[in-house]
Amino acid sequence: MEHADLLWKNGRLRLFSMLSSRRRIWLLAWLLGELAAISSIGLLALSGWFITAAGLTGLISLTTAYTFNYFTPAAIIRLLAILRTAGRYGERLVSHNAVLGLLADLRSSMFARLAQVQKNKPASIRQMHRLISDIDLLNVWPLNVVLPASWAITVLIAMTLWSWIAGGFVLAMVILLPLFCATIVIPLIGNRWGYHLAKLQAQQIEHRREALLQPLAALTALLQWQQWSHFSKHFHTQDQHFIDSQLKQQKMAGKIILVQHVFLVSSAILLLWQGSKLIHSEQITVAMLLALLLMILGFAELVIVLGKNIFAYGLCHAACQRLNDLIDTETTLTTAKSVLPEVIHIKVDKLCAQWPEALNGPQNINFDLTNGDILFISGSSGVGKSTLLAVLANELSPTAGKLECNQKPYSEWQWQGNIAYLSQQLDIFDLSLAENLRLGKAEATDEELWAVLEQVKLAQWACSQPQGLDTALGEYGAAISGGQARRVALARFLLQSYPLMILDEPFAGVDEETSAQIADMLQQQQKQGILIVASHQTNHWSQAKLISLI
Repeated sequence: MEHADLLWKNGRLRLFSMLSSRRRIWLLAWLLGELAAISSIGLLALSGWFITAAGLTGLISLTTAYTFNYFTPAAIIRLLAILRTAGRYGERLVSHNAVLGLLADLRSSMFARLAQVQKNKPASIRQMHRLISDIDLLNVWPLNVVLPASWAITVLIAMTLWSWIAGGFVLAMVILLPLFCATIVIPLIGNRWGYHLAKLQAQQIEHRREALLQPLAALTALLQWQQWSHFSKHFHTQDQHFIDSQLKQQKMAGKIILVQHVFLVSSAILLLWQGSKLIHSEQITVAMLLALLLMILGFAELVIVLGKNIFAYGLCHAACQRLNDLIDTETTLTTAKSVLPEVIHIKVDKLCAQWPEALNGPQNINFDLTNGDILFISGSSGVGKSTLLAVLANELSPTAGKLECNQKPYSEWQWQGNIAYLSQQLDIFDLSLAENLRLGKAEATDEELWAVLEQVKLAQWACSQPQGLDTALGEYGAAISGGQARRVALARFLLQSYPLMILDEPFAGVDEETSAQIADMLQQQQKQGILIVASHQTNHWSQAKLISLI
């Protein structure tokens, strides 16, 4: 986390802090890339000079041909070829290692900050989408913008100095001015134009994603009621807006690159014009003039990259802003809330709830719960059990009816850190078993971890693993079964006590005997609090209040 903290300035994520967390690795990547760029351009220029100078020497006189130094330039050419290859390969390895480190720092720091304001509340699908797509997008900033721009500017300075040494101040300015426009002025103008278009495209991507995913959640019902065509048409409209935006971006990038080429060609023409004068006055040789011309052609490779990436700043800035907004929103939602008392009384009266654009949800729900009560919610798939749980977990506001705690509106209480909500979407990370469990209690000892594993009947399995608590679970728990993943997520909540525990299908993928044992344990665990369970398995909750959704 010490690397990750450097990314934040005054509690805000900044684009210009992206290189702060791994300064030494980024510096090494820059040095290797600079070495590759200078070696590549130097190799092209020196090869042109060597071939031209050697040919002209042979044409002028056989005597000078014998005395011409072929060995030193040839050795330097070989050295530059080796440095170019080594620099490119090394830069790829180091820069991508730096990017992976940056992504790890961004993810850990974002989750840490969200955890401070969203204790034990799983992120919504929308939030997870932001955390994945927006964080992944931020690696474009250092890799495709900062490094190429710094390489190009450094090489431009080196070319200007070499031109000054080779042909004087006037020749250096003739090369510098058009190349400066192609390298700095035009990309800056392009970034300014592309900034708003890139932010618009980021919004269109979000609208397009929502237009696709939201109807899919009710695909069967939409097909049955012959309403799918309406949502399909809406998605295709959003998709066309996105495609049009992409085409507009491509056209704009093409125009920027065309203007860059105009300045690069102008630089070459001005070089030949000024160079011809210097050749007549014998201030520069033909071979040196050709070497300078080849330097410009080699430099074009670095410059065009900047034109291609004119939208990167806008996209990265929009992603950075959305991540900051997510933190700000969650922080705002957790302020100015009443502290939850030890004894809580939850009352639900004619409650109705529905996700935006969903076709149905729980209707006219009534129940009354206090400490020590268990509520069991049954019903077939799709009737709204998970929707009702989302309301009780304070993730979704009811559309009608009353939801109160201790005779005050439910939303006025500070539920963060007081609800253990096991949703159907599990938060299992590509970490060890112990690290996944300690997300519920960072300071938990190994003994505590084994105790909760025993409660969910996973201790024997963990013991049989060669690495024990250090067993890797894989991304989203890919290395274990679905039932084991649910029990690991449940064990995480058992490390602490909560006034309200909400479990959505806690026994999915678990055999009957184990389910019964865990159910007994949960009823004992929540004797001082409230336990709410939604499941298809009804035979483990004889002491519970029952609600059946239709």
